[in-house]
Amino acid sequence: MTDHPPPDLHAPSSAPDSRARLRSLPVILGVALLGRLLVLADVAFTHPHNWLFSHPYEMGFLASSLLHGHGLSSPFGVPTGPTAMIAPGYPILIAAVFFVFGTYTFASEIAIIALQILVSLVTIWLMMRLCRQLLDDRTAILAGAFWAVSLPLLWIPTIFWETSLSACALPAMLLLALYCHRQPTINAWLLLGVSSAIVALVNPALLPTLLAILAWSAWQTRRISRTRPLVGLLALLLIFSVWPIRNACRFHAFIPLRSTAGIELWMGNRPGATGFLDESIFPMYNKSELASYVTMGEVAYTRDKTAQAWDYIRAHPAIFLRLTLRRCFRFWSGTGSAGAPLIYELHALLTSLLGFAGLAFLYRNRMRAFAVLMALPLLLFPLPYYITHAEFRYRLNIDPLLTLLAAYAVTQLATRWPRRQN
Repeated sequence: MTDHPPPDLHAPSSAPDSRARLRSLPVILGVALLGRLLVLADVAFTHPHNWLFSHPYEMGFLASSLLHGHGLSSPFGVPTGPTAMIAPGYPILIAAVFFVFGTYTFASEIAIIALQILVSLVTIWLMMRLCRQLLDDRTAILAGAFWAVSLPLLWIPTIFWETSLSACALPAMLLLALYCHRQPTINAWLLLGVSSAIVALVNPALLPTLLAILAWSAWQTRRISRTRPLVGLLALLLIFSVWPIRNACRFHAFIPLRSTAGIELWMGNRPGATGFLDESIFPMYNKSELASYVTMGEVAYTRDKTAQAWDYIRAHPAIFLRLTLRRCFRFWSGTGSAGAPLIYELHALLTSLLGFAGLAFLYRNRMRAFAVLMALPLLLFPLPYYITHAEFRYRLNIDPLLTLLAAYAVTQLATRWPRRQN
């Protein structure tokens, strides 16, 4: 029985040009680094000190709480006790930076942006590696170059959220899935499971996608072993279970991912909802809502908002459907953030249209297993944002995959164009 992948995982392309590969990667990474260092300089010299921490505030409050020994608590800057609104991964990272460079200091601000710049460079390297494993050098160069210079992507390191880590995680997980596919050993499955758990602790919204990737890998290797994938699944569940177990102990309630699900649903589905995120009703910025949160406690407050949201949806199904369709369009068109620059829309439309075209080319070129693997995150990850709100920064989590697919579409169209001319 062979351990090699089936033929439909390989692109019908020529052998890679090793000289082009050696030249392109450092050039692309150099350009990407230069552009992001210019952004860092702009933040350092033209923005107020601590600008990074001014919005959103939650990560800084949680990191400070961790540093002072209060655990993951008080996300709104006032003592409110434990919280499950945000997973622990990113706040722990920020707390480590605060420990080394000081809490809310200028040095910490620069260190966080610099760290996220490094993550962006790793993301480009992972994208290009994924392309070269399964597609070709031209696609890898085009995808890496686009991610290096696209203006919205240059500013990702300045987002005080886990966006940089989440964007980096998806191509990394796809590479690990392919590694399990080629070498389905127990160690490979263990690595995939542990990595999936760590990613889920950073961004629980990725958990359905991660489980789907594990399922894809298990299906692809089913003829070799039916039990080894259980090692990866068990590792994922054991490590990630620390989070819901902690929540159960703190709140005496089952909170498997984050406690904000009901609040987000209510913010997107209530009288006056437009499909855009309205932060004015969030406890961070609304004194009345904060008072309700403090009085009721996090679990009761969240349950109340969940009930209000579902009551509204049941009473206004046509409005809910209209808002959902609007959010779906905004997610893929990059128009989910009110007042966002036009460049967001141009970037999103380009990568969305060409990305889905690239997915179709993969399927047409008989790379169907890889097409399914790439489609899973695109299908599963956006689902919660269709029914809540679809800010542009959420879409950035799957942007590396869309960029990769878009680059493949461009190279395929470029190959076919001369044939049509003849």
